[in-house]
Amino acid sequence: MTDEQIERLAARVIERLTPPVLVMVTAAEGYRTEIRQRLAGCGYPLRIAAEAGLADAAAWQEAGELLPPRAWQDTLPPAPWRAVLVPFLDYPLAASLLDGTLNSPVARRLHDALLAGIPVLALRYHCDPHSELNQLRGARADSAYAGHLQNMLARLEAAGVELCTMNALLARLADPATAGVASHEPRGYLTVTDLVNNPALATAPHARLTDAAMDFLKNRKL
Repeated sequence: MTDEQIERLAARVIERLTPPVLVMVTAAEGYRTEIRQRLAGCGYPLRIAAEAGLADAAAWQEAGELLPPRAWQDTLPPAPWRAVLVPFLDYPLAASLLDGTLNSPVARRLHDALLAGIPVLALRYHCDPHSELNQLRGARADSAYAGHLQNMLARLEAAGVELCTMNALLARLADPATAGVASHEPRGYLTVTDLVNNPALATAPHARLTDAAMDFLKNRKL
């Protein structure tokens, strides 16, 4: 074998051992530079599916390979994805997934990934009224509408979308179970709503809590 053939073979072996991560990038504002930089250093090959018209689309080339629209807007690319990441999950996208309107290519591809059992990991900063980003924007975490949104997020987690902080998302990617293989164990994070409805969930084996849920437990010494 020539050196070039050996290099190609080695590259294919490495690709099989390290399945790529599909990153669905939408236009929601907030923490964009910081999130992009953290994902760029995650250690996994990233394929970037960027929504049309993004002002920072070119900057995402620093994080991974930009997929052309034709490669993902009509169907989920057939790679053995380690996971699908949604770094900018805002309220409209979350609602679209829940009510089944699927009115954007990103929502339709997330629908495809969930049906295929591919881990879908979403950062919670843009959709969680308890997040620091939304509190800086003036969200009242104790309002009735915030409670409605928490219920919506709980339903989204029950449907298979894992809502994470950045550190939790990177830890989840490092988990050997996150290799495009669906697990029969629930992987979503417990929210405040979950604990209000059933405090015993916090004592379940392998229970994982959102930051707000951990504060809730501490405040009530549960």
